[in-house]
Amino acid sequence: MFSNYLKIAVRQALKNRAYALINIGGLAIGIACCTLILLFVTDEIGYDRYHENADRIYRVTEIIESEETGERSSSLPFPVSEALLTDYPDLVESSVRFFNFQAPTLSLENREKELAFNERRLFFADAGVFEVFSFELLRGDPKTALAEPNSIILTESMVQKYFEGEDPLGKVLRFQGERDLKVTGVLKDVRPASHFRFDFLASFRTLDSYYNTPTNTAMQGWYWNPCWTYLLLKDGVVPEELASQFPTFVQKYFPEVIKHDVTLQMQPLTDIHLTSRLDYEIEPNASEENVYMLSVAGFFVLLIACINFMNLATARAVQRAREVGLRKTLGGDRRQLILQFLFESNLYSYAAIVAALAIVELSIPQFNALTGKSIDHGFWYSIPFLFTLLTFGAVVGLGAGAYPALVLSSFQPARVLKSGSIRFQGLDFRKLLVVLQFAISVILIVGTWVAISQLQFLQKSDLGFQKDHIVMLPALRSSMANQYEAFKETILRHPSIRSVTALEEVLGAKFQGGNYRFEGMDVSRLFNRLNVRHDFTKTFNVPLAAGRDYDESFETDDASALVVNEALVRNLGWKSNEEAVGKRVGASGRTQIVGVVKDFNFASKHQPIAPLVLDLNLNPGAFNLFIKYVAVRYDPLQTAEALQTIREAWNRMIPDKPFEYFYLDQDLQKLYESEERLTAVASIFAFLAILVACLGLFGHATHMVQRRTKEIGIRKTLGASVPAMVGLLSKDSLVLLIPAILVSWPVSWLIMNRWLGSFAYRVEISMWVFVISGLAVVAIAILTISVQTIKAALSDPTMALKCE
Repeated sequence: MFSNYLKIAVRQALKNRAYALINIGGLAIGIACCTLILLFVTDEIGYDRYHENADRIYRVTEIIESEETGERSSSLPFPVSEALLTDYPDLVESSVRFFNFQAPTLSLENREKELAFNERRLFFADAGVFEVFSFELLRGDPKTALAEPNSIILTESMVQKYFEGEDPLGKVLRFQGERDLKVTGVLKDVRPASHFRFDFLASFRTLDSYYNTPTNTAMQGWYWNPCWTYLLLKDGVVPEELASQFPTFVQKYFPEVIKHDVTLQMQPLTDIHLTSRLDYEIEPNASEENVYMLSVAGFFVLLIACINFMNLATARAVQRAREVGLRKTLGGDRRQLILQFLFESNLYSYAAIVAALAIVELSIPQFNALTGKSIDHGFWYSIPFLFTLLTFGAVVGLGAGAYPALVLSSFQPARVLKSGSIRFQGLDFRKLLVVLQFAISVILIVGTWVAISQLQFLQKSDLGFQKDHIVMLPALRSSMANQYEAFKETILRHPSIRSVTALEEVLGAKFQGGNYRFEGMDVSRLFNRLNVRHDFTKTFNVPLAAGRDYDESFETDDASALVVNEALVRNLGWKSNEEAVGKRVGASGRTQIVGVVKDFNFASKHQPIAPLVLDLNLNPGAFNLFIKYVAVRYDPLQTAEALQTIREAWNRMIPDKPFEYFYLDQDLQKLYESEERLTAVASIFAFLAILVACLGLFGHATHMVQRRTKEIGIRKTLGASVPAMVGLLSKDSLVLLIPAILVSWPVSWLIMNRWLGSFAYRVEISMWVFVISGLAVVAIAILTISVQTIKAALSDPTMALKCE
């Protein structure tokens, strides 16, 4: 019996190739889009879940809030980890801290030459890192690899980079040109689905020689918070048990100046990538809202494809009325007819799935390049994935075939044979489905437009400072402290160099915090801070609002002067920027505010502008801790000359540190990678959704023309013109777009307004977005329908009447 069903289905497909191609192709595109988005979303929500104890690992974070100022830090002071282990042994099984040295230099003297690189992804970690995380150690003992100071572990990639694949165990890498680190292990490269990745792990005890000395006791302090701290809770312990102890813990250990403003929180490891929006993140995180938006887009594309499939299946079934009547006359029962239609529908559905998987397979490399993912082909072997596809094929096939099968099989043979066709009574579901799919198309167009506008706004709107034509040089090294002024003076002699300064963090991305007590305050409070050198405002073109800038002619500025922003003036309740100038700072009042700069986005635009202190730090030792970058503004017409000038001066004056640089504007663009990828992917899928909708409309128009073949012939015989015929045939289809557009506008506004609510700075949704999107859909629909209506209007009427 089923072999007979298969023969009939194949004959029908060959006889109506256009219908089969549109039906299978449209559904295949929808399934392929949804599968790719599903792979993307699965990868996003699967970050860090590969760790064996992922459900028991938590990052402890520090929130310092004081009258609208403060910080939300992803990192903690040095002693917190050990104190938690000591105070709560029944709750905490193990802990590990990570500390990053910004861009330290690693070098290796081999037989041919000395290799030296600045390594941004070198972290110091506690010996218990392998007790907490499931990083795969290929060589070495996980219990002892980081137990001793001056030991280091490399990933496979770095073994190839430094040792060209040779066994590195026992060999030595030179750290910062002053300390030998012994290689004690080799790690498998960290999986891409990790909220941070590293190339090296060095023993945390190595830091004692830097920050735990008689002259530097930073590792004993409870204020500076540079350590990302992770806890492994004991089996059966819920995080609330430990979190309830944090208020007592803070009061016991933290300094008096901040203990009343500090709140410690626990952040599940698996939530960090999508939900964390804290300061000092190791790497920029993705956005949970963006994942939701992309999931909705994928669902919409699939829904449009399914609507098309069902709509076309229903429309095509109507044309088979005589076949149904003849089968029933020859003794076919209703059950056989139902099975025939369901079989054909499922056959098309599974054919579409096979085509969709082929599209996915071919698209994965390009999709990975577009999204920055590393999705492999392992999903083919996932039982849940295959089961989902098989279930989906059955559901779509049954859904598309059930309605026409049940209705067609219920008609009397005499009636069907007499009329040659049938009409479904009641609500015309096909028209409703057309309205729904074009409403979704408008929503996708509006959503994509708004997302692109928001991304452009984030990337191109005024930050309040100049980010273009600025080169950033990582400068964490004592030799830079000794050479900075000479280096600055040397490169400024070249006409291609406009200005030079040094600062604590990458402007527009990161900042630090410091305690300040301004006039009128009883106690010190935490304020956002950037340590800077002279010419900061000149280099970044930050305008002054009142007072003066730091000036080298004032030799005591670094000890007695401060420059603040307008947001700090407002926060402290001063009536004007001019009033702020001269206000005293500190308990002694020896320091005063000398200038106020206009507000600028010293952090990403995901956050509103907050109070900021620009603190002049001329201490040579600051380059080891507080001054991490040299910023050089150059003439854009002499870019090559400027880089050559900087490189030559660097290599001559700081030969022990490899020259490295990056452009500020390109680095800041990374802050919005999540939105950029969302926009690119959503744009492509919106285009594909509209394409699938047009296929459906094309099929709808084809069916409509076929049903009215006799009418077309009669009207043309009676003298109807081609434009009149095109208008008549297009009217029924185009009128469906009006409710689609009216329904889509409020829905799209609600969706995008909610998404924009996650940004501190956002575009406003213009009414023209809706108007143009509606007109675009109408234009696309007219173009699609015209292909069939013009062809029908130009046809020979005698052939149309003969057909009947």
